[in-house]
Amino acid sequence: MSLANQQVLVTGATGFLGGTLAMRLAQEGVHVKALARRPQKGEFLSHHANIALVEGDITDAERMKQVMEGCSVVFHVAAALGGNLKKQQHINVDGTRNIIRAAAHAKVQRVVHVSSIAVYGYNYTGDITEEFPQKPGRVPYNLTKSQAETDVRELGSQLNVPYSIIRPGMIYGPRSNGWTATMFKLGKRKPTPFLGGGNGSAHPIYVDDVVDLMIVLATHPAAVGQAFNCSSDPAPTWREFLGGYSRLAGHDRWLGFPPFLMRPIAPLIEAIMTLQGEPQELPTLVDFLQAKKTYKMDKARQLLGWQPKMTLQEGIDTCVPWLREEGLLK
Repeated sequence: MSLANQQVLVTGATGFLGGTLAMRLAQEGVHVKALARRPQKGEFLSHHANIALVEGDITDAERMKQVMEGCSVVFHVAAALGGNLKKQQHINVDGTRNIIRAAAHAKVQRVVHVSSIAVYGYNYTGDITEEFPQKPGRVPYNLTKSQAETDVRELGSQLNVPYSIIRPGMIYGPRSNGWTATMFKLGKRKPTPFLGGGNGSAHPIYVDDVVDLMIVLATHPAAVGQAFNCSSDPAPTWREFLGGYSRLAGHDRWLGFPPFLMRPIAPLIEAIMTLQGEPQELPTLVDFLQAKKTYKMDKARQLLGWQPKMTLQEGIDTCVPWLREEGLLK
């Protein structure tokens, strides 16, 4: 099944992943409705043929019904990445419910829901497959993304909406503020500071690989009703990930702070963040950064015949022109 000449909706289209997806679909002849709460943020999309910017908010149930009319597929990318539990619940959970209900009303053929490896929480080590129970803990983002998955499954089954779920890791690439710009700023420091020797597992995935899998999930019959990890397998170390950016800056020096220095401080910082309504489970996160774990990709390989194409260093190298445009790399 091809999406060419079909009309699809991309929520969160002005963001990093949503924007990359919208542009790829448009290039492949798909007619894209690019949903944006603030259309002015979507200026970079407006010059592309086959992309129509549509104003709307996923928390507005009636508006979602309107914008979804005539769409065969919905890519639900929009999410709150920060804020207290109430805010993230409203966007990540209530907004997702609105998407599924609107999809049922519009009789769409498939909803591709973007979740996260965060739904597993921080305590697992070793090989983590899609069948592992979700243990999101108290972190608002982890918790609400896990709840959103539950609602996609329950409402999707109840309302007869075909769905697929993707759980990406740390999405990097050109235009990524978090896992490219911020990581490069850290990596170019001489030496690069980090908690520990950097031998724990990192979980980067290049944005084009995420987009590729999302399109497969929208079209492959075996993807219906299934969830798929999307992260490097095997997982590189933090030193390999950050070191890729350090090499762009011309060095490979590393400064590892012993984790035991952070352990007494982490509970205090966590208490302050909890009082502010945004617990992050910092004591557990300290151990998470040192742990060896891989979010396995066997399911996508076996069920869909798909696997990531971009190596870590190739992916980091593709970021060079954008880093230069942003004035971060000379």
